This record gives sequence, C-alpha cells and structure tokens, in this order.
Amino acid sequence: MASPDATGFESETWRKVARELNKITSSVYEDFLRKQFEREIEGYIADGVFPTYAGLPEDYKKWRFENTKSILRAVYTADPTTLKSLKKNQKKIIVRLLDKLSVSNENDAIFEVLNSVLELDDVSTKLFAKQLKSVSLQSIVSAIEVLRRRHEVAEKLRTLMNDHYLETLETPDLQGIIEANTWLFGSSYETLGAEEDTFTKIAKSLRDAVKGIDDITLDDLDADEPTAIEGASKQPDLFLARKVLHHDSMGRKIYRCIVVEIKRPSLALNYKHLQQLDGYAQLIKKHAEFASSDAMHFELILIGRKISEADTEIRSRMQGQVAKGLPGLVSDDARMKRFVLSWYTLLDNFLLTNQAMIDAL
Repeated sequence: MASPDATGFESETWRKVARELNKITSSVYEDFLRKQFEREIEGYIADGVFPTYAGLPEDYKKWRFENTKSILRAVYTADPTTLKSLKKNQKKIIVRLLDKLSVSNENDAIFEVLNSVLELDDVSTKLFAKQLKSVSLQSIVSAIEVLRRRHEVAEKLRTLMNDHYLETLETPDLQGIIEANTWLFGSSYETLGAEEDTFTKIAKSLRDAVKGIDDITLDDLDADEPTAIEGASKQPDLFLARKVLHHDSMGRKIYRCIVVEIKRPSLALNYKHLQQLDGYAQLIKKHAEFASSDAMHFELILIGRKISEADTEIRSRMQGQVAKGLPGLVSDDARMKRFVLSWYTLLDNFLLTNQAMIDAL
C-alpha cells in the first residue's frame, strides 16, 4: 500500500474496491427501481391498465396478473424510461399485448420484441434475458405448487366422501379444512376473509330457527339401514358465514353475504333439505337488518355428499335456472341466490379448472 503503484487505478487493490463499490451501487439502484416500480404499478391498477380477465377462474386470474406484473418489472428494471412516458391508452395496449403474448405459443417472442426496442448494451441484454426467463419459470413453479396443494386437498375430500362418509367426523378438523380452502366452492369464493362475529351470530341464529333443521330420518340417509341413523346423529352439520365488501356489475360497492351449510356426509340431499333452504331464505328476508339494506346481497349454499336419487324437485329447480350458467343454482331473486351442490360436482369442477390451468402453463 506504501508503493504508488499499489494504489493506482490499474492496481489489483483498486480494482477490488471498484468491484465492491459497483456491487453496492448496483444493489442500491436495483432496490430503488423495485420500489419505484411498485409505486408505478399501483397507478396502473388504479387506472385500469391491466386486463380484467373476465370469465377466468380466480386462481388463474391471479397467476396471469402476477406473471404480467413480473414481466413489466423486468422491463422497468432494464430501462425505467420505457414505460414512464406512455399515455394511459398506450400503457393498456403494451400491458395487454405482453399479457397475451406471455401465455401464447409465441411467448419466447417477448424477449425478441423488447430487446429490439430497448437500447441495451450486451451485458444488460444478457441480464434482461436472464430476468425474463427467471420470471416465467418462477411464475410457473409458483402456480404449479398452488395447484399441487389444492389437488391434495381435493383428493383427500374425495376419499372421505367415497370411503368414510358413514364415520363420525371431527368438527374442528373438517371445519378448519373448509375455512382454509373456500376455493372448493368455486373460483369466486377463493378469498372470503375472516368471519365477522355479528353477522355470523345472526346468520347462525336464523339457521337454527329453521324448523327441523337438525332432524334426521331414514329417508335422509344415503345408506338404507336403520342403524345408520345413530351414526349420522353424531356427525355435525358444518356452517360457514362471511360478509365481504364487493362490487356489483355496475361497479357499486355492496356487501356479499355468503352462507354455506354443509350437511353431514351420511345424508343424501332431498326435497326436505331444499325446503329448509327456502325456509332459511324467508327468515333472512324478514330480518330487519338484512331486509332493509339494498347493499346486502346473499348467496345461500347448501352442500351435501350427493343429491338423493329419489329426489326430483332439486334437479327440477336446477333445470329451471340452467340458462344462468351457475352450477347448482335453484333460485335467483333480486338480492339473493340459492344453490344446492354435491361434493362430487364441486370436486369435478375443480379438477376441470385445474387441468385447464395446467394446460395454460
């Protein structure tokens, strides 16, 4: 260090210091760009720049959004000025083209197109290509892991419904599984949030007021054995109620009030259970707090292992609503929809959606 040559710009010591300084400054700059990008994206979301993904399952919507957001992050990190000066409509065009291209058979063309537009040196070009490749791989791996976990839950429930439906179930275990996996009811029920005590208590008290709601007869059982009634009486019905902020088709804020009644697996749903659902709907309509607010929209969902083969009324009601395109819909009033669903329908619908998402990946 005492020698002049030891501290000159060409010395090994100086080169080491310069390399470390470059690493630090690059890290600080990249961190700054990431934070700036998140602020930019908030504006994109507020301005409706991203596609709405209308008609796609919720989990696939989320994956598409995060995938496109990751591509934009890579572009912004490579050259922040590229997106900065665009007008709103220009942003929409760019973002939506990137979104479409990323899930097409031409997704490799993303790098070719962007590389031809961005003015990057060789080092930056290689880094950009690496980032885009990493983005795609990370998004796919993340999506596949979500699908894998959900597939495991669905298979366990199918085994339960096939082989163990006559056995006594532990309420906390099954209740916990269902509350943690509300996507089982359909993609629009993926994120229902935590329960609200007041709403849940009122909804549960009205449910308990339905005449004969917990009564079981031999006609209700899937297994035609008198001894099965004793086992069924030990199985609990499960109840889930959520009130979440939502926007209707006109963009107005409303409360989406979702009430799910899951009948014990040893029962087969029949006309009596449909009447109970209708009775519950009437009690809700008469309740002052619920009936007086146009902002409260209800979805009442009755779920059972299967619909009784002897029943005709449930299927008839479903057929009358088939044009609405909502599985299990039996009634559609102004602010209240009623559904009757079997676990097998829910699980099969999940597998079909799951496969569609895997094909897209």
